[in-house]
Amino acid sequence: MENYLHGLLDESDDQIITDYLNYLDKGIPKARKPKNVLILGAGIAGMVAAAMLKKAGHKVTIVEANFRVGGRIKTFRNTADKKIFEDDTMYAEAGAMRIPTVHKMVFKIIEQLGLKVEPFYYVAVDKKEAIAYQANPQKAPIPARTRNTLYYVNYKKVVQNVIFKDGADINKLLDYNLLSSDINAAGKQRADLLLASLLKPLKAFIAQDPQNNWPKLIARFGEYSMRRFLVEQSIYSDNAIEMIGVIQNLESRMAYDFIQSFIEANVIKDDTDFMQIVGGTDLLATEYFKAHQLGDNTYFDCRVTGLFMDKKTGKVKVTTNVEVERSDEAYRSAGRKVFDQPVDDQEFDEVIVTIPFSSLRHVYVKPGFEQLKRKAIRELHYDSATKILLEFRERWWEEAPYNIVGGGSITDFSNRFVYYPSMDIGGIISKHGVILASYCWSDEASRWDSMDDDERYYYALKNLAIMHAPDDEKEQQRITNLAVITPETDKDVEYNKQKKVIGAATQSWMRDPYAFGEAAIFNPGQLHLLQKHIISTEWNGKAHFAGEHTSLKHAWIEGAIESGIRTALEVNETVGNLNNPK
Repeated sequence: MENYLHGLLDESDDQIITDYLNYLDKGIPKARKPKNVLILGAGIAGMVAAAMLKKAGHKVTIVEANFRVGGRIKTFRNTADKKIFEDDTMYAEAGAMRIPTVHKMVFKIIEQLGLKVEPFYYVAVDKKEAIAYQANPQKAPIPARTRNTLYYVNYKKVVQNVIFKDGADINKLLDYNLLSSDINAAGKQRADLLLASLLKPLKAFIAQDPQNNWPKLIARFGEYSMRRFLVEQSIYSDNAIEMIGVIQNLESRMAYDFIQSFIEANVIKDDTDFMQIVGGTDLLATEYFKAHQLGDNTYFDCRVTGLFMDKKTGKVKVTTNVEVERSDEAYRSAGRKVFDQPVDDQEFDEVIVTIPFSSLRHVYVKPGFEQLKRKAIRELHYDSATKILLEFRERWWEEAPYNIVGGGSITDFSNRFVYYPSMDIGGIISKHGVILASYCWSDEASRWDSMDDDERYYYALKNLAIMHAPDDEKEQQRITNLAVITPETDKDVEYNKQKKVIGAATQSWMRDPYAFGEAAIFNPGQLHLLQKHIISTEWNGKAHFAGEHTSLKHAWIEGAIESGIRTALEVNETVGNLNNPK
């Protein structure tokens, strides 16, 4: 198995990750030849690379277009100059929100920073047991799963635990008009089981010999889309494939790379344990930034417009645009350093580029990178992702008749995926709660992106009320009234555009001026065609590339951390790095 594919292995079987964990503990070797290193982007990849190189004795300079650190780690919360929620104790994630316990590097950093974690319940759990566990996780048992969340598809509302009962009639419950051939080996028609029956032989094949069999699987299915795989590798009807797409969150990614979806299916599943950072995921970024004193090294509000290497001297330079004109006092009050010398006037020995390739497309590079690197930068696909969050004055979903604690509901309405908070269960700190009322990817996200923010809140809230109480207009109105923001008519939406909205937040990562998309998601064939060129160095080893898009853990914090360590090793010229992938 070639080195650049190592990220496909389970971390417990990945020697490179074992080495990286050791570097997180002890640091990389001291620099034999200290360098002056430029890092583009203060996301977690850039900060990890900066911290490691700084500790090893190199000089580092980070250039960040935003006024905050973390990149796509972003938490909505009230601040001194911005009020988002009515209740000051509320916070909610615009980006990364859950961390699988199998990702060892991110938990290593969490431990080093002294941050606390708590369960992110991917599946709904028992309320009393969850409150007891929340109060004393060392002694209380892990809460039992209730699966009290909902399916609302084909205008039918079904509590998910009903679907999971033996003998459940999927056709009657969900109205997908499945055929007698739409069953797995055990005679079941549930969407997750139909998909699992197709993936099970592939998982078993990988488990036999991961090192040798992953490349074989990529050679066999590397050019397949998810839909092509489902059509060619099953006898399922179009209705069954539609059901799998809707219920298993694959519908919007049917045209994307099958291998990408197969990788994700090994992480996002019912038996994966997820955690979340108490207080918000952004603490991972802000506390790491403080712990490694990266404020001394970071230029904010600087969007890179050009990246250059002098062929005679080999030195690297950048040109930047100032995003926001701020006073020196504004920088100091925000804990930001005021530099005497503009970054544009400096020269560097090497550069680590951590900004997404979709953003890098807008940076003028001279001399130009090699053809295959340019191809990777142009073609690597970035997906859309949009979230809509709504604050409620009561945690109505935790009470009868719903009794929903954590977990997510699924609908074929435009909301698609709804996640209920796993923190402060029972309202111990506050009666308020924030629901992720809509979480969509790809084309589903683009449908929301065409709307103004306030229009999103109106439709997301309306759909949320309908899917929970489709036949009870009085209950729909009660749910709507409990929202802090309660736009009830189109006229109200227009009115709300004229005032500052409190009690709702939304994030479109495709419309974000620095992200240009939620994460890299391969199109068919891109793993095989592009991956080794995505991570290869340029300018005779002076330009390095990091970020989640350069790992095979797309969209995960773990992938960004891994890439930061890899590029720090490359710059440091540490033996055993991935500077020259096979």
